[in-house]
Amino acid sequence: MRFELYLESGPQHRRTWVYVPSLPGCSTMGPTTEAALDLAVIAIRARLDFLRRHGEAMPDAEPIEVVVAEHVIERKFLGFAQGTYPSDREVLPREEVVSDLRWAAWSREELIAAARAQPRPLAGKPATGGRSATAILSHVAESEWSYVAGTVGSLTGGNSIMAAIAQAGEEPWAALAAEREALVARLEALTAAELTKIVDRGEGKPVRSARRMFRRLLEHEWEHVLELQARLGD
Repeated sequence: MRFELYLESGPQHRRTWVYVPSLPGCSTMGPTTEAALDLAVIAIRARLDFLRRHGEAMPDAEPIEVVVAEHVIERKFLGFAQGTYPSDREVLPREEVVSDLRWAAWSREELIAAARAQPRPLAGKPATGGRSATAILSHVAESEWSYVAGTVGSLTGGNSIMAAIAQAGEEPWAALAAEREALVARLEALTAAELTKIVDRGEGKPVRSARRMFRRLLEHEWEHVLELQARLGD
């Protein structure tokens, strides 16, 4: 199966991010462009495996063929997912909202499972550096809230919901469930106008659309699912 890749690199092609819009939620990063392209195939397989183990019927993608559709080499894009891809400007059908929400529910299950399995307190930072699991969980919730609010407008109760997560200490599970429940309720209520609205914000700024919103929501959470899962082997 052929997958188009969209790359964002810094100068000299160091630290390259790869996005696979045709497989929502799939992205990866490598220390060089060459390494990132190799990792893209691994990331695609991992994403497909994730969907299959949750019961999604996915076609056999082997052999996987990857092709670079676009490569942006501007430091302002690196790691901030500021790129806009052709599919981001496509209308999001209602049936894809349903499947995207199903995939989001599965990734949240795996995020929580990986966080619960951490061998240290949630607030403890790993010996190798980086954010604590608590900080990652709060970051994921805040980011997805921001993706939705930035696309469809302000959401009610965001500050209190995020405060509840931050204050929950070693037991953030109920607060995280409440956050996702509120977010899903808003996404399930998206109107036809919201699903079809495409807002171009000028050069250097990502387009605002329902399809891009869901893409980023899925990509970002999956990135941190993999981060927490990788720590279990430390």
